[in-house]
Amino acid sequence: MLITKTDYLQYTFCKKNLWLRKYKPELFKGVEMTEFEKKLVDDGNLAEAACRKLFPEGRLIESSGEWALTETKEAMDGGAETLFQATFQDDVFYIRADILRYSPELKGWELFEIKATNEVKRRVPHHHVNDLAFQKIVIERCGLKILRVSVIHLNREYKKHEAVNYHELFITEDLTEEVIAAEEGVREEMVDAKTYLSLPEQPGCLCIYEGRSNHCPTFAYSNPGVPEYSVHDFNRIGMSKKKLIEWVDKGELSFADIHNPEDLNDTQRLQYDAHTLSRVILDREAIKEKLSTLVFPLQFFDYEGYSSAIPLFDGFGAYEQVPFQYSLHILHADGTVEHKEFLITEPGTDLTLPLIERMKMDIDPEGTIVSWYKSYESQRNDKLGELHPEHAAFLEDLNEKMFDLMTIFSDGHYVDPAFRGSASIKKVLPAIVPELSYATLNIHKGDQASECWERLISVKTSQSEKEQIAKDLLEYCKLDTWAMVEIYRFLKAL
Repeated sequence: MLITKTDYLQYTFCKKNLWLRKYKPELFKGVEMTEFEKKLVDDGNLAEAACRKLFPEGRLIESSGEWALTETKEAMDGGAETLFQATFQDDVFYIRADILRYSPELKGWELFEIKATNEVKRRVPHHHVNDLAFQKIVIERCGLKILRVSVIHLNREYKKHEAVNYHELFITEDLTEEVIAAEEGVREEMVDAKTYLSLPEQPGCLCIYEGRSNHCPTFAYSNPGVPEYSVHDFNRIGMSKKKLIEWVDKGELSFADIHNPEDLNDTQRLQYDAHTLSRVILDREAIKEKLSTLVFPLQFFDYEGYSSAIPLFDGFGAYEQVPFQYSLHILHADGTVEHKEFLITEPGTDLTLPLIERMKMDIDPEGTIVSWYKSYESQRNDKLGELHPEHAAFLEDLNEKMFDLMTIFSDGHYVDPAFRGSASIKKVLPAIVPELSYATLNIHKGDQASECWERLISVKTSQSEKEQIAKDLLEYCKLDTWAMVEIYRFLKAL
């Protein structure tokens, strides 16, 4: 059984989950990646392909398995000095290096890892330093000395103008000293990983000491005694690790079990009370006070955005959100509602200018702009103002008039047990306006919308498919703002 660098990184995240992947792969059958996870993989592949343009002399090792080992050796014996996916194996440890290059300056070999990130990451499960240390150890055990080790990652300051400048898009950071310092610890982990994978299945997994968002995919299998809704679901429990560790060690896994609810912070205590009392906790006066600041017409506004590792549009950088659509429901003082919307279907010379011009026609400068998690909309407006300074004053005014409806819930003025500690509109809506549902739509989430828009603007997509995608996108974004209208009405009725 081989241990690849991907296996090693999975081991550092949860070694029990890695064991199950090796011995019980059936647990992972039928578990599809989310659109977000697929996008991460796609972005990684795009970044790797783009980065290779910086090394035009490079040779790609196209074989896999044992054939890749042979092809790598033959290429190096033949004098190749820059290899993509050079492959090495020592004992059970198997790696494919993104870029291996001979440096005349160093009179030795350099190892590069390509990462589709805007910075070097030094925390599990995306520990770039330990990733490189693992590779360096395996390569050097195979007889090759690595003199310099670097990460090549995306430059957050770069903005595309006309053709992508790959030399400016990527930054190379020398991590040699950090990698050398990490090697001893990584060697110990490699020994432990090999030993652990040779053992019979062990009970539990260490993810039990992590908040829900950091659990491995097989957490429920490995920890059957943990309730579906447990102390791991407390709001921001990852910031209170000492509390979580104490509860787990005492076997206090459900809300009702914990001995010290008085130690919870205000937000966690509201979540605890709502769940243990099985009722809504609300502050009518606080809700009334917040809603009384709004000025009619109330304009419920939502953007959808697209991002990519390799920027596609002028003025945007890696992973910078491109607003491609908005929905606007306008609630007037007399109770009437009208709807406006805009979708970029064919990117022109200036991608976002038509969107701004339409917004200026649709939005009443006197009324409050209502959003959900307003920092997203505000940041998009800031970016649009940067791209179009002639419209910056209009966009700044929108931000000044923006009210975040989510704060009613995130500030604890209305807490329903069904929210499970979340203030996401996807959790709030079904609890208080159950007649509205995203489940009936072809697009259910923002990451799906982003992927669909990418297909919408592709020249490879048929006209009939484009029309269906456009319809689906408009319906999805429209529900986002209509949901806010109905949630507002619900709160107002309180």
